[in-house]
Amino acid sequence: MNQNESMIDRVLVYLFNDLLRIEEKTLQKRVGDLSMREVHIIEAVCAAQKEDNTMTVLAAMLHITVGSLTVAVKTLERKGYLQRRRSETDKRRVHVIPLPQALEVERVHREFHARMVEAVTTAVPPEELDVLIKSLHAIYDYFYDQEEA
Repeated sequence: MNQNESMIDRVLVYLFNDLLRIEEKTLQKRVGDLSMREVHIIEAVCAAQKEDNTMTVLAAMLHITVGSLTVAVKTLERKGYLQRRRSETDKRRVHVIPLPQALEVERVHREFHARMVEAVTTAVPPEELDVLIKSLHAIYDYFYDQEEA
């Protein structure tokens, strides 16, 4: 591995090892008792709120099983973030509704991401942003391909 490859490897390893931990620690200062997994479930529920917010759709969005989502949603219900409701028209369908506390978590989480993106875009000269975006897509594509393999 040459020096550039070694530096890329080190940055990616530290980034992936530390990113969720740092995000979780930062968010816990503002929202309290939630893991990043729970925050991302709340994020998905808030995103799906205007569309199809059923357990099946949410599980697919999160790339988890409906059973895993059920366990997490039950916990978030107990904590006062989410509520499940059976469909009026089809009792087999269960919708997940964000409560005001979840909407606040989503707002704080969105702010965290906005500050993160702003920090990157202000640190990188505008003429280099296209290269950064292309590089990030290459990283994403690599991991997506690994998941599919």
